[in-house]
Amino acid sequence: MSKLESKKGAGAAGSSDLEGANLPAGERPWRDESLSAEQRFESYKELLREQSHGYLAALPKATGSELRQIKEEVSELRNEINRITALTAQEFVDTQVAKELGKNFLGAAEWMKGFNVDVGAVPPIPNSITKALLNSDCPIEPGKKIKETHILVLIPKSVDGEPYSALKLYELCSTKKGSGDKLINDGSSSWKGQSWGTTEQAASEWVLIPKGDPDPAKVAPDKHFRSKDIAAQDVVLRDHYKEYREVKTLEVMTMALLYDLTHKERLLPDWLRCEEPNASGGRVCVGYFNADGLEVGDVFGDIDHDRIGRALARKLKT
Repeated sequence: MSKLESKKGAGAAGSSDLEGANLPAGERPWRDESLSAEQRFESYKELLREQSHGYLAALPKATGSELRQIKEEVSELRNEINRITALTAQEFVDTQVAKELGKNFLGAAEWMKGFNVDVGAVPPIPNSITKALLNSDCPIEPGKKIKETHILVLIPKSVDGEPYSALKLYELCSTKKGSGDKLINDGSSSWKGQSWGTTEQAASEWVLIPKGDPDPAKVAPDKHFRSKDIAAQDVVLRDHYKEYREVKTLEVMTMALLYDLTHKERLLPDWLRCEEPNASGGRVCVGYFNADGLEVGDVFGDIDHDRIGRALARKLKT
C-alpha cells in the first residue's frame, strides 16, 4: 500500500477493480452483490473521482519518492478511467466475474481467439453467479472452490451470423488443431445424423459447467455416477446435486473444445452422459478427449460403465 493510500484510508487504483483498497467490506459498494449493476458502477466511478481529488490535493506538497509514487498512481488511475469509460454498468459487473474465474472464463473474447468468429450480442452474466458462489466449496470436487473446478462458458445463438449447433461447431473445428492432432474425433461420426446435432441454439446464454463429474475416490459411493446405469445416475443427481441440471451435448462440446483452443489443455478424459437420447436407447456421451480429438459417442445403450459419468451444469437465475 502506498503512503497516499495510508493517508486517505481509501486505497488507490493499483489494480483493475481496486482489490487493494484499504476499506472495510461495508464501504465497498462496487463489490456489494446485493446492489444493482448500475449502483455498483456508480459507486466505483464515485470512488475514482474521490481519488482524483485526493491526488490533486496531495501533489503540491509531495517531494522525492512520494512525488514519484503519486505520479505512478495517477497514471494507473487514468488507465482505469479510460477502461471504464467504454463499459456499461453490466459490463463492469461482468468483468469482476471474469477476473474471479481467470482461465475458467470463456466469453466472446475467447470465441474470437479460438475460432475467430463473432458471437453477436452477449447476454449479461446471470445474477446468481456471484463471487460468493464462485468462492464456495465445490460439491463436485471436495477441497476446492467452484471457481477452480467449473467453467463459465458462453453458448452463442449464432457465430458470424449463422445459427449455432453441434454440426456448426464441427465445421468450425474442421480447420483447427488445438493441443492435439484433431479437435473432434471422426471415429464415431454417426451422431451427425441425429436430430440433436443440427438443432439450433435458441438463444445466447451462459452455462457454468464442472470440468468433470464427481470423482469416486473423493466422494461417498452414493455421490458419484460411475458404474451406474442411467436410472441410478438419475437418483444420484436428484438426491445429492439439486443445484445442478442435466446438460446438452452442445454445451459440453463447446466447453471442452473452446477451452482447449484457448488454453491448449484437454479436459474430459472419461465419458460424460448428456441429456439427449442416442440411437442405442441410452444417452449421447462425450469424452475421451485425447490427441485424436473429442469423441462424441452414439454407441452406449442403457448400461453401466466405470468410465461413464454424468454431464452437469449449475442451475442459474437471471
